[in-house]
Formats: sequence, C-alpha cells, structure tokens
Amino acid sequence: MSVLIKGMEMPQTCFKCKLSRITPSIYAFCPLNEKCYPADETPPSDCPLIEVPLHGRLGDLDKLEQMFVDIDNAPYSGFDGEEPFYSAEDAALIIRLTPTVIPADNELGW
Repeated sequence: MSVLIKGMEMPQTCFKCKLSRITPSIYAFCPLNEKCYPADETPPSDCPLIEVPLHGRLGDLDKLEQMFVDIDNAPYSGFDGEEPFYSAEDAALIIRLTPTVIPADNELGW
C-alpha cells in the first residue's frame, strides 16, 4: 500500500525534500529508503517518491475492466440471438460507478 501526501510537490533536490534529514557532513538522509545522497542531487533513480500530475478522480482500472467483463458475460435475453449493444452512455455510467481510489485534485475545479 502507498501513501499520497496531499499538497506536497516533488522536490527538485534531495536537500529540498521535506522528508529528508541533513547530516553533519551535508548529505541528505532519506528515511524512506535509508540512504544518504549528496544534498544537491536531483531525486535519484531509486527515489521512493512518485510525482502525481494534476488529475480528475483516480480509480482502480482493474476493477473497471472487470466490471466491463462482467457485463459482457452477463446473460442477455435479446431478440433473435442479437448481441447486446452498449452505448457510450452505458460506458460512462459504468465508469462513474467504478470506485474512486484518489479524489480529484481541487486545483482542476472538478
């Protein structure tokens, strides 16, 4: 499981990271991966932080996919063996019903 820190921006350097601690020898100690980095180094490739861009609500895409599969596999009592037809409106409803994992950014006004 992961944690999102709302309002925290991706630091430009380890030195500017709100989570790091500066050592007496001017290194940035990362408490998340328990390593020291040069204080002026840009976030290293093994940095545990991941930048999340501005977004609408974020949902579980695996759950969404399963919802579509479940509907497609549901029994259909149409006319003369016709395949069911799902409209864009149906798809939008399924998407709206998908659980939200992370709410939308307020900055987008959604």
